[in-house]
Amino acid sequence: MAAEQHVENEENPAKNLKRKRDPSVLDNFTKLTNRQEKVRVKAGVNLLRHLWENENADNELNYALGRLIRGLGSSKVQAKTGFFAALVGLFNLKSIAIHDIFEYVSKELHKGGSNSKSENADVSSGQILIVGAILQSNSYEGCSDEDKTKLLQLLLTAGKERNYLNLAAFTFLVDLFKKIDSKEFEKVVFPLVKDELSTPWPRQNLDTLYLLSEIERSFPESLHSKFLKNNLGTSEVLCRESLQHVANTLTTIPRLLALKHPVFDIFTKKLLESSLIEEFFIELDQTLARPNRNKFFVFTKLLTDILANLNDPTIIPNILTKNYIQQTLSMYKNSVGRFKDKEFKDITQKLFETLLTSLKKDGVKSKTKIKVLKKLLFFPGIFIFEKITRSRLIQNIIASLSSEGVKKLGVVYRDVILANHDKVINENISEKWWNTDRVYAAHLLVKLVNHPSTNEENEWKIEQLMFLGKLGLLKDQAIGLELAESLKDTFYSALDLKLGKLDDLRFILSTILHEFDTLIPDLRNPLDEENQETWKRTVELVTKLDGHMKKKKAVFHTLFLNLGLQIFNDTKLATDSLTELFTCYERTKKKNEESDDPLWIEVVVDLFLNLLSHNSHLLRSVINCVFPHLCKYMNGSAIHQILSVLDPKNEDNPLSTLHEESDENSTDVEEEEDDYSSDEDMNDEEEDHTVNDKLRIALHEVLGADAQSDAESVNLNDLDDEEGDKLNEALGQAFKRFKPDLGRNKKQKKDDEALTHFRIRVLDLVEIYLNTNPSMLLTLEIMLPLLQLLEFCIKDDHQKPLEDRVKACLKKLSALKKFSDWEDVTEDVLVELLKSLLQKGTKNAIVIQQMSEKIADCSMFVITCSQIVNAERTKKINCVMKEGLEAFFTRRDCIIPYVLFKNLLQMNWEGILVLVPFLLGCVFASSIRPFRKNQAVELMKIFLHNQRFISSHAEKIVVVEDDFLNFLRDSVDFFREFNANLSQKKMKEKFLANLLDLLYIVKISVLGRTFEGWELLGEGVRNCRSLITFSRDTKLAFNKLCKSLNISNVVEMRKEVVNLNNVEGDDGEQQVSKKQEKRKKKTKNKDKLKLKKQSNELRLQGLSEGFSCKIK
Repeated sequence: MAAEQHVENEENPAKNLKRKRDPSVLDNFTKLTNRQEKVRVKAGVNLLRHLWENENADNELNYALGRLIRGLGSSKVQAKTGFFAALVGLFNLKSIAIHDIFEYVSKELHKGGSNSKSENADVSSGQILIVGAILQSNSYEGCSDEDKTKLLQLLLTAGKERNYLNLAAFTFLVDLFKKIDSKEFEKVVFPLVKDELSTPWPRQNLDTLYLLSEIERSFPESLHSKFLKNNLGTSEVLCRESLQHVANTLTTIPRLLALKHPVFDIFTKKLLESSLIEEFFIELDQTLARPNRNKFFVFTKLLTDILANLNDPTIIPNILTKNYIQQTLSMYKNSVGRFKDKEFKDITQKLFETLLTSLKKDGVKSKTKIKVLKKLLFFPGIFIFEKITRSRLIQNIIASLSSEGVKKLGVVYRDVILANHDKVINENISEKWWNTDRVYAAHLLVKLVNHPSTNEENEWKIEQLMFLGKLGLLKDQAIGLELAESLKDTFYSALDLKLGKLDDLRFILSTILHEFDTLIPDLRNPLDEENQETWKRTVELVTKLDGHMKKKKAVFHTLFLNLGLQIFNDTKLATDSLTELFTCYERTKKKNEESDDPLWIEVVVDLFLNLLSHNSHLLRSVINCVFPHLCKYMNGSAIHQILSVLDPKNEDNPLSTLHEESDENSTDVEEEEDDYSSDEDMNDEEEDHTVNDKLRIALHEVLGADAQSDAESVNLNDLDDEEGDKLNEALGQAFKRFKPDLGRNKKQKKDDEALTHFRIRVLDLVEIYLNTNPSMLLTLEIMLPLLQLLEFCIKDDHQKPLEDRVKACLKKLSALKKFSDWEDVTEDVLVELLKSLLQKGTKNAIVIQQMSEKIADCSMFVITCSQIVNAERTKKINCVMKEGLEAFFTRRDCIIPYVLFKNLLQMNWEGILVLVPFLLGCVFASSIRPFRKNQAVELMKIFLHNQRFISSHAEKIVVVEDDFLNFLRDSVDFFREFNANLSQKKMKEKFLANLLDLLYIVKISVLGRTFEGWELLGEGVRNCRSLITFSRDTKLAFNKLCKSLNISNVVEMRKEVVNLNNVEGDDGEQQVSKKQEKRKKKTKNKDKLKLKKQSNELRLQGLSEGFSCKIK
């Protein structure tokens, strides 16, 4: 029955009428089963329209009714949906007697002995749907009480056939409650459901609980307390006595799909309206006494829904119950590797987000948030809650705390650090706090020190820092040596304070330093006499500088404070650095310094480089904090000190001494390792020689027999385009086979890695200096070393982090527009610098290709500087750029970045006018290679689109007007010759498309108005169109040009039409060659298969002959 395909019933007596039905009408029944909702809706509307327009066609109506009712028993969900919607519409459109509907139901939706269980289930669902269609339409209101009872009886009976059908039946019944009054409910509905509801709590389920709740809400007088007391044992469905039963019923779900049951939303609303939330979750927590995944998911859903709509946030800590938190942690611990539970992770992450949102609401006190944090970090939670749950819930809650809340939480962390209380494992077991937990608490306390709400709480910050400093540095019997070392490291990391004002940092560090000055005798590691003298001198200077507001003295004050405190951490580094700093500070007081001694800023920079050579985040932060205030004192020597350590060829940097010391202290084992590594290096060298020999042989084969020796060379300028393309492809294949490794497979040495990170830290100084309106001369001096460093990074894959930082610095440098001064920046300086940049384009092609964008940016920056220095006298720079442009178009070995000229022609720079005549001459020059001609056309299009330059230089633009007129005359000659000798001319369609587009731009610009040969040019273009088939882009350019010339773009095509290359150019040829290669491979494979088949046949034939001989 359920598998019926909705075909016409051949036993129908109206056989002749059926054959006359419009096929388009019959198609609507099939379309009602379509997966797309739009198709089903349209089919239903068409069917109902047909039945409405044929009011007297009872046979049509009866046929449609029978077929729609039969379709409700389909096994496909979309079919049930389509037929149900059509039936509801039909019942609202036509008044059909209930007894007629029952006849069709008994005929079309009946169970048979031959039906399978699934088919009978489909029949039951169909019966529920037909009753639902009647209840949803107006037909139910016209029924008698007897018919209503019969309908509802059919609904409830069908719902009992399967557990999953009961909810559908109850849903239609609940919808009916909105249409009937209490009198009809008591008379018709309640007698039918009374027996099912009159069951004790243990026998209730989600469906009956859902129905009970809806009846209690809609008809409370029918479901009175006496009835509930006699049958359920409680006076209300949800009350204090029923909480345990409700919790057990809600958590008893057959599968997770039941979480979508409407009963959960109903009880969430009931709980929110009551005062039983805390008690309910306590009862709900008892269901998790034993781990159960389904019950856990029910708890999580209810908790999430409650938190999302909770009005009283003070109860949040109480509804985060013990068993639930512990089972959450347990499931997270087990959800690893192949046992990952995505459903669990999704539902808990949603809970965490909802919990955080509810705690961030206005009016939630810090006291409540602290209680929640204690629940999660301590029993029943765990101190490493975030690590186990892989979330940021704790951090996000802390971020929402006020300053008072932060202080309260700080007390909690301090108790853990001091181990004032034992760590609770469960109700019966506790243990001492582990050192790892105490150190973790110290790190959490450090995060609180930098909390945004404590920006003005300097005294509190000092108290926390002194707390950590005393534990890490002073003698304390309760703190072990290992823990003290960890707390000392934590204290020094905490000194990296994120403060907006330098004065606040000075105040905090000064207070700490003076307080430690009184605690010197209690140090765990006492200072020797020399270091004590350094310490005393530092304290004296700090005392003198306290309160000074001058920038220079504030900077030295900050340095003395940080390096002074470092005496207790890295004594040698601190004392050496302080000694240099004392000297620097004394020199700042002298007005006339001796010429032989370096300036104080140079000594400070040298000190900074030495400090940056140590991998200390604190020292790096301190330098980044004070260096911006020293940038105005920077001179050329100081800048070159920084650049010298960035130079890959220069080994004179602070790390080199460290490398030498490590080499001197190396052991015999290391020597053996060095011997082994040297053997490996020799093997590598031998392999390199072998590779080089092979590469030399390959290149010799490519260049041919004419190259008798390595000394001989091929003159690239003597080659034509075809030979050049072939040579280019062959050389590419040769180099591809012997591509260098670039350090991909070898692991970077530790010393090299340390040097890389040191250079990254040094680039902080460069970037800070560029942010402070630097000197133009110093900026230009920085540029070339950065490009050299970038070239070095590109050649070594291990330098990728450094490469990214260098690119960021170059981007910032090339974007500079404001400078403090530009003294000593002459045109000659800029010319030499520009030449050196363009010369990079004649070196390593692979490296320059990756540097092209930065080389272009730096070249543009030099031109920008020339405009700032002297906007009028830039003839030498113009000549340099013109020479570079000529080399780019005429020399095959020149690889100056094309993007440089693209960006250049977009500038508002007068030197562009020097380049335009040459570019126009390249378009039709026979000595220029085809792809360069195409680039010349593209560059001219960019120039003509530069309206800012053209409009601002309207008077000077006349200089190139004659060049454009010559170009247009050459264009006329080009099309005339091309059309006359089409077979002999080689041209790619991409060039033609760009040329037509360029002509269109010239026509609409001011530079083409005086040309008198536009008519001839238009005629030549139209003749070209009649000879060649155009692609879409070329047609578009042709049509625009014709429109601008006021001529027709409709051309009568010649009989013999030529098809040029695709607009894609070389890509199209490559695609054709690939197709040809595929065809060749296919034919080869076919030939191989034929040969293999023939050989197998011959072998079988030989074996059969031998076998027949033996028989004979």
